[in-house]
Amino acid sequence: MKQLNFKPYRPTLIVDLNEDDFDRRSEFCELWIEKFENDPDLIDRIFWSDEAKFNMNTSVNRHNCTYWARENPHFKFEVLNSQQGITVWCGISSNGLVGRYFFKDTVTGPLYKEILVNYAWPQLNRKNYYFQHDGVGPHYAVIVRKWLDKKFPDQWIGKRGPYDWPARSPDLTPCDFFLWEYLKDIVYKQPPATIRELQERIEQACEQIPEDMCRKACHSVLQHFHDCVEKEGQFLSD
Repeated sequence: MKQLNFKPYRPTLIVDLNEDDFDRRSEFCELWIEKFENDPDLIDRIFWSDEAKFNMNTSVNRHNCTYWARENPHFKFEVLNSQQGITVWCGISSNGLVGRYFFKDTVTGPLYKEILVNYAWPQLNRKNYYFQHDGVGPHYAVIVRKWLDKKFPDQWIGKRGPYDWPARSPDLTPCDFFLWEYLKDIVYKQPPATIRELQERIEQACEQIPEDMCRKACHSVLQHFHDCVEKEGQFLSD
């Protein structure tokens, strides 16, 4: 294939953006670029958090799909979810990875608040830190927003928070553009045989992430924000 001048390309998993998303994404990035310029240390005082589903079987695993072509075909696939798997919560900051909480039940507002109170807060309780999550249903629950207003007054990022997280923006948070992809590369090198094995692999992969790698990922957020503004809110592909 190389003798024929073909190169390997992987497909990109995408999220469709609504018409209003472009302006909201650009405005959000412009706001935070300015904040980072005024306070260079701020980028080290943000906890980025998220949940991800690790499936036993996936409809598209782009890391196992390679297309050979002379020019990049820019293949993209819509993200699909299967039912069998594990939902994991993690947080990341310049100081390293924060936790790996495994949800045993469907994530609801009360359950999400419970893990914030009992699991996350003891590790996140630091002065002048910001907390970020996206706008999925459990994050938007009234009891969750009230708790965040109390623990991170005017310093949390999320749907209808002091800083409104733009919907459908996994390309702007290190949990999505770095953490989950990095972990799944390790976890799925060999197909897990059981849910228990899948969980053990996730735990082992989390332990392998060094602090300096987390710091680089968090610092790269600024470049992602600049790229988003330059592309007028378009989704950032690989």
